[in-house]
Amino acid sequence: MQYKKATKIALQLFVVTVFTKLIGFIREVVFGARFGTSVKADAFPLALQLPNILFASIFAAFSTSFIPFYTDIREKKGEDEGIKFTNSVINTLLLASSIVAIFGFIFSKQLIMLQVHQSKELQIMYASRILKITIFMIIFTSSANILQGFLQANGNFTKPVLSSIPFNLSIFVAIFLSYFEPFKKFDIYIVAVGFVVGYFWSLVYQLNNSKKYGFKFYPVVGLKDENIKKMIKFSFPVFISSSMAQLYTFIDRYLLTGTSTGAVAAVAYAGKLNDVVVGVFSSSISVLAFSTLSNLQAKGDKENFRKFFVSAVNSIILMMMPFAIGGIILSKEITRLIYQRGNFTIESTLLTASPLMFYCLGFVGLGLRDMLNRTLYVLKDSKTAVKNGVIAIVSNIILDIIFIHKFKHTGAAMAFASANYIAAVLLFISLRKKLGSIGWKRIAGVFVKALVASLVMGVFVYAFKQKFIYLTMPFKYFAIYTSASILLGMGIYAGLIYLLKVEEVGLIVKMVREKFGI
Repeated sequence: MQYKKATKIALQLFVVTVFTKLIGFIREVVFGARFGTSVKADAFPLALQLPNILFASIFAAFSTSFIPFYTDIREKKGEDEGIKFTNSVINTLLLASSIVAIFGFIFSKQLIMLQVHQSKELQIMYASRILKITIFMIIFTSSANILQGFLQANGNFTKPVLSSIPFNLSIFVAIFLSYFEPFKKFDIYIVAVGFVVGYFWSLVYQLNNSKKYGFKFYPVVGLKDENIKKMIKFSFPVFISSSMAQLYTFIDRYLLTGTSTGAVAAVAYAGKLNDVVVGVFSSSISVLAFSTLSNLQAKGDKENFRKFFVSAVNSIILMMMPFAIGGIILSKEITRLIYQRGNFTIESTLLTASPLMFYCLGFVGLGLRDMLNRTLYVLKDSKTAVKNGVIAIVSNIILDIIFIHKFKHTGAAMAFASANYIAAVLLFISLRKKLGSIGWKRIAGVFVKALVASLVMGVFVYAFKQKFIYLTMPFKYFAIYTSASILLGMGIYAGLIYLLKVEEVGLIVKMVREKFGI
C-alpha cells in the first residue's frame, strides 16, 4: 500500500514536472529570440552564475538537511516545535543571505572578474551591473528552499514544482516589457529585475501553500538553537560536496575553451537536454523517495524503509535505462528536432549530438547517484555521501583532462557519465554496509531485465531509423518519423518489461486498472 500510494504521487509529480519544464524551456527560447548571442546575452548567465550556482549550493545543502531534522522534531516533539524550527531556519538564512546580498552588490565587479578567464570590458560591465540586481534573489531563494522542504516533508510534492510558474511568468513579462519604451533602453536589466521578482512571487506562492499545513511565519532567529547548530554541522559536508561539483564545472568549461569553436556551447546544449530528462523522470522519483524515507526513518520503520528504498532504486533503473539506449541511438535526431532552427545549423546539430550520446549513456548512473546520495542524507550520514562524492568529482576532473585531450568536447560528456557510474558503485557499497541484506539481488535482476528490454527496443528503433529517417529530410516529415520512432520504442519497452513481470510495473498497471475500472 505504501508503494501504491507513492506511485500515484510520483505519476502526479511527473505530469506537473513535465508541464513546468516545458514552460522553462519556452522561457529560454523567448530569451534567445530577444537577445540572441549578443554581449548582453553572454553577460547574463555570467551574472546569474554566482547567485544561482554558488549560493544555490549553500541553500540546497540546508534544504537537504532540513527535511530529516524537521520530520524528527515533528515526530518527537510535535507540530508546534516543528513550525518553530522551520521559522528558526528561515530567519537565520534571511539574515545571512541579506548580508551576502549587500556584499555582492558592493563588490559585484570584483566577483565577476573572479569568474572570467578572458573577457572584454563591456561584458564585465554588463555582468557586474546585472549582478547588482540578481544578487538579491538569494534572499528569496533561501527561504523558498526551506519551505519547499517543509511542503515535501508534509507530503505535498506538486506545489513546490508549480512554484516555478509565477517565477517564469515574471520573466516572460519582463522580456515583453523590454521591447517597449521606456523599458527598452534598460532591456537586459529589466529581465534581471524579472528574475528577482519571479523568485519573490515563487516564495509567496510556497508561503501560502505552507499555511495549509499549519505554518505561520514569525521572527525567531535560531543561532542558539541546538537543532540549528546540528543542522548547520550536518549541512557543511553537503555544501563541501556541492562546492566540489561547482569546481568541476569551472574546470570543465576552462578545458573546453581550448577545443574547437562552438564546443562550449555544444556541450552546454547537450547538458541542458541531460538536465531536462533527469529532472523530469529521475528527480521526481528521488524527491518523493527522500521525503518518504525520511518519514519512515523518523518512525523507526526499518522494514518498510528497506522495501521502499529497493522499489525507488528499481523505478529509477526502469525509467532511465530506455532513455539511455534510445538517446544514444537517436542523439542526432533528438538534437535536430529540439534545437535546429535559425542560426543552429546542421553542423551545430552534429557538434551537439556527439556529447549528447555520452550524456545519455550516463542517465542511469546519474539517476542512481542522486537517489543513493539522498538515502545517505536520510540516514544522517552526510560524511559518507561527501567522501564518495569527492572521490567521484576528483575522478571526473581527472577523466576530463584525459578525455577532452583525446576526444575533444565529446570527452567532457564521457568523463561525466563515467564519474556518475563510479559514484553510484561507491554509494551502493556504502549503503550495503549500512542497510545489510535488503534485496540487492532483486535490484540486480531489475537492472538486467531493463537492460535486455532496452537493447531489444534499441534494435527495432535503429532499424526504423535506418529505413525512414535522414537528417536532411524536410522538417515536417523528419518530426513525424522521429516521433514515431520514439513512440515505437516506448511501446516495445513497456511491453517487454510487462512480459518480464517486473514487480514495480505490475503495481503501476494494477493502479491504472483500478483508477479507470478496467
